[in-house]
Amino acid sequence: MVAASQVAGIGMMWIIALAAALALPSYTVYHLTILPDGSADWVIEHRFPLSTPDEIEIFKSMATHPENLTADYSARIGTIVSDASRVLGRSMSIEGLSVGVETVETVSGKMGLIRIEFTWRGFAKTTPTGAIELGDVFIGGFYLSEGETLRVKIPAGFEVAEARPTPDGRGADYVEWRGRMVFTDGEPRLVIRPAAQPQGPAPQWGEPVLLYVAGGAAASIPVIYAAYRMRGRRRPRESELDIVIRIIKRHGGVVYQSQIVRESGLSKSTVSTILKMLESEGRVTRVREGRENIVRLTR
Repeated sequence: MVAASQVAGIGMMWIIALAAALALPSYTVYHLTILPDGSADWVIEHRFPLSTPDEIEIFKSMATHPENLTADYSARIGTIVSDASRVLGRSMSIEGLSVGVETVETVSGKMGLIRIEFTWRGFAKTTPTGAIELGDVFIGGFYLSEGETLRVKIPAGFEVAEARPTPDGRGADYVEWRGRMVFTDGEPRLVIRPAAQPQGPAPQWGEPVLLYVAGGAAASIPVIYAAYRMRGRRRPRESELDIVIRIIKRHGGVVYQSQIVRESGLSKSTVSTILKMLESEGRVTRVREGRENIVRLTR
């Protein structure tokens, strides 16, 4: 029986061999964006800190012929998906698979980046009620080693009904698990369903919002809450602020702004708005370096 969780490592024997040969630590993030039809857009990023000219040269040479890596990975993942489809009795396929290799400059030195992208059609099971059940493809479970993160992004208009085991992180539109962690058969499991529609018109940011707090056995007490206004735009939700701050701290307090966008799953404009607000509060500073902004946590 196929262990569909092998997708985390299939085609990566050459990566493992490379890391072992160079004694390189690696950091991997699995980004899964669930689509309303149960398909999933996968982005897998393997990062290797590079400290010697030989290590840098190896990654540069790999980057010149990414088509070889793409063909190898495509063949291996195709077999896994085909077997998973047969075992689960659900139509599945892989689309748009690509592998990119590059060497990037960070504040702490050079980094080798291997990025795999593809869409897995039929990845999750859909139900007649419109819910999406993710996890049955992880036959035999799933494994995250130290330094690895699995982040699942939820489509707009959906909410989490079940997440098992308890996620290590959770935001407005995602849940994530961090290694080291060994999942049992059929896990991680995530069930999402269409979100309940709010009743009546939603209050606009920047407008006063009237709240009522119960006052014992007596009637409710009206409380006025004036929403924060920042040049006519809404204040980012606290969960979004927490996400950005946590990412900066995870990188030792100094990180590229583009890295925050990649890891947070938030839009560029949202990240920019959050950083501007944090800058105005004296919590971060931003310095331009080439075409990038370096974000530094000050407190």
